[in-house]
Amino acid sequence: MKDLDISKIFGSKCRAKILERFFLENSSGRGKLFHMRGLSRDIDEQINSVKRELDSLSELGILKSKTELKKKYFYVNPNFELIDEFTNIFIKLYNPIEKLKEFFKNEIGVELVLLRPSIETKFIQKKENKNIQRQSGLDIFIIGDFDRTKLSSFLDDVYYGRRVIFTAISVEDFFNRLEYNDKLIKGLLTEKGNIYIKDNMKVKEKLGMS
Repeated sequence: MKDLDISKIFGSKCRAKILERFFLENSSGRGKLFHMRGLSRDIDEQINSVKRELDSLSELGILKSKTELKKKYFYVNPNFELIDEFTNIFIKLYNPIEKLKEFFKNEIGVELVLLRPSIETKFIQKKENKNIQRQSGLDIFIIGDFDRTKLSSFLDDVYYGRRVIFTAISVEDFFNRLEYNDKLIKGLLTEKGNIYIKDNMKVKEKLGMS
């Protein structure tokens, strides 16, 4: 389902990107507004194309706009009758894990990235997700060096403000823990449902999981 080309349904890639951005943001409850130029940068589309789509979506009643400090900002029309239906479509099709893979691919100091099963519950509706989030704790386990502030900002953007918890240890610390047969680390690494999106150290192979 996540491989479906939504642009073929909504007419263009630009329109599909805009709708995804607006409805996922709206589902977060943060109340964020989008300015045309900022949105153009966010979705990597020409500003003229973005303007045309914003105007069209506003005419259709899907978006509304308001002016603040001489700038025009757009947001999902709260009276749009299909908000829930559109939101469900984009949540079902959204694949943040691919964005995580791309992010960590460029982090040369990171040797391993493990996503726990809880990472796939972040876009489940709040009522359903309440107990899962309470139990999950850690979402991402990392071995290596990286800019934590940069990652926090990236996760906030990709997960639209939803809480994603990560922790990291150094390569040296990791091997020390393995040497002392750290059950917490071994249990974490072998947990059912884990997704290894980077494993330069071949940890899965060493643990007999490959």
